[in-house]
Amino acid sequence: MGRLKEELEKVMENLASPNIAVIGRTGAGKSTLINAVFGGELAKTGTGLPVSDAFIRYPKDDRKVPVVIYDSAGYEMTKEEKFKNDVFEFFDQKKYEPIDKQIHLVWYVIHAGLKRFEYFDAQIIQALKQRGLPLIVILSQTDLARAVEIYEIEKTIKNYQSEYKLDKLAILQISANPIIGEPFGVKELVNKTVDLLPELYTEALIIQQKANLKLKRQTAINYLKVAASSCFAAGFVPIPLATPLAAIGTQTVLCTKIAALYGYAEWVEIIDEVGGLTISSILTYIAAGVADLIATVTTAFGGGVILGGVSGGIAATYIVTLGLTYTSVFEKLSEQDLSGSGIEELKELIKKTFRQEFQKYASIKILSPGDLDGLQ
Repeated sequence: MGRLKEELEKVMENLASPNIAVIGRTGAGKSTLINAVFGGELAKTGTGLPVSDAFIRYPKDDRKVPVVIYDSAGYEMTKEEKFKNDVFEFFDQKKYEPIDKQIHLVWYVIHAGLKRFEYFDAQIIQALKQRGLPLIVILSQTDLARAVEIYEIEKTIKNYQSEYKLDKLAILQISANPIIGEPFGVKELVNKTVDLLPELYTEALIIQQKANLKLKRQTAINYLKVAASSCFAAGFVPIPLATPLAAIGTQTVLCTKIAALYGYAEWVEIIDEVGGLTISSILTYIAAGVADLIATVTTAFGGGVILGGVSGGIAATYIVTLGLTYTSVFEKLSEQDLSGSGIEELKELIKKTFRQEFQKYASIKILSPGDLDGLQ
């Protein structure tokens, strides 16, 4: 596994990073929303870089990150006109920059608790839609409004939509940090953002977001399907009965992609060590299943052994087993609070989880590309 850390850095460097603008009045809950989606303290006061009178960039420096946020500085009552003009000026400047520096999607945040959607809001949305920008209208802090009040806000938005002849607007109800009960709507925001972003930028968004682990798992499954299906390609040259060893290169790439997907760059060296420590036991598990795998395929072909198919199946089985194991390990780590854990404690936890999850998936057999369809 050796150069896993370097490989992870390459994966991150090659990502196309989307730029998302978050617009809303002061107190609309933009920062809470951003941190609910992306975790940590991404939009913490003092960590951004003012790039115009209307927007602050997160992060403040120009380093390579999966997602860049442009958070509107907010506006007070009586200052809407200046804010509107500042927003238009910012977007007009952005459209002349290279495509990777332009804004790729807008979250327009309305404080549902204030029970207002105004002409001013409609003007900004119209202008942004005319610039061809994908846009999501977010009714934030909806736990502070009654159902009838939310209905009236949505009705007003749809009336403006009809008046300005806008395409159908995506409107989501969200409470990222409700006073009572659990947060809601954040996963739906992630899903809708992925749907509306240009495809080039969706992988980076999925990597950066922390709100929807199911979406990360679906993406990880897609990675391992691609890796495993290549074992059945016409150009695949198997090494009979030793194919798992030949597949370790693919395993390294797959593990790197999954590590990047779950955002655990700081733990890659630990995973690297775990992989090295358990590789002999992994090969023992695989070797134990080889005879049964060959027997199954032989029977399927009426007694005739097709070495390419058999070895392709062994390699695909190996890749799927390891891919599912890594995915589950990262998934379980994501669900735990490990902030106070020391390095040795983390190592033991990861080793234990790795072995448990590998044993859970060790009985899987991939005999043909069709067997990959049922993975989840």
